[in-house]
Amino acid sequence: MSSGSSPFERLVTVPVTGSTQDDLRDALTGPEASSWPHLSALRALRQTAGRGRSGHSWITPDDGALLVSVVLRPLVPAERLAWLPLLAGLAVRDALAPFLEDLEWRLGTKWPNDVVAEPKDSSTVDAVPGWAGSRKIAGVLSELITQDPSETPAARRPASEEVPASRDQAPVVVLGIGVNIAQEADDLPVAWAGSLRTLGAFDADADAAEAILEVIGHQLVRRLEQWEAVDGDVDAGEGVLGGELRAALTTLGQRVSVQAPGGELDGLAVDVTPALVLRDQGGDIEVRAGDVTLVRVEE
Repeated sequence: MSSGSSPFERLVTVPVTGSTQDDLRDALTGPEASSWPHLSALRALRQTAGRGRSGHSWITPDDGALLVSVVLRPLVPAERLAWLPLLAGLAVRDALAPFLEDLEWRLGTKWPNDVVAEPKDSSTVDAVPGWAGSRKIAGVLSELITQDPSETPAARRPASEEVPASRDQAPVVVLGIGVNIAQEADDLPVAWAGSLRTLGAFDADADAAEAILEVIGHQLVRRLEQWEAVDGDVDAGEGVLGGELRAALTTLGQRVSVQAPGGELDGLAVDVTPALVLRDQGGDIEVRAGDVTLVRVEE
């Protein structure tokens, strides 16, 4: 850990870039890879080509949002990396919750990679098709970086089910985090988006981004330490981490529609493995990727 209170080993802030994800991916596959260790981060004050999951764009105004990508080398088996978006979402949820604790909202996560606010009283908020009264205020994007095999000899590369012996042998992931902080309603691109400010946290201005980033960093470190302590198996031991992940997940218990790569699937969301487990009359099915919307249940 770096000196002082910062959770980051290295933090670089640039005024503008196309995408912090793209910049770090390029850096990590080039000669400067060693200068981006575990828990190093690249933050942009403005992005012109930000990306979300499945190639979606992440649109923000010139200020008011936190835009950052973090390099992670987690000491967990590669086969368990699919938990990372949910784990990161939980860390972001934890960091943002204090802003809304005295307001009429509660924060949770939405499978697979969103942080959402839900109204404590749904009658006070306009419903949006597919989202009801919930509002997305943050998203994460986890990307595995494929490195040149010659840089890590086969004898040193752990099998997918093995815990890496060191950060140098660990898989390299770029974790993108975007948080809507100070945008007004007119700055948000869709009806189901929200910001800390539009939800009533009027102390959340553009200057709050740096402090929020630090808190997110500390929460991310805490959740990563929990995850590594159970070798990436969130249900190991007493299953504390898995229980917290599921308790925060607003998708569970809801009848949903998932626009998956193979087509649309409907069912009751009953679990995560970390795939989303849907139950219908034919039984359970695991969905590993897709966009989730709520299905209106007719009275």
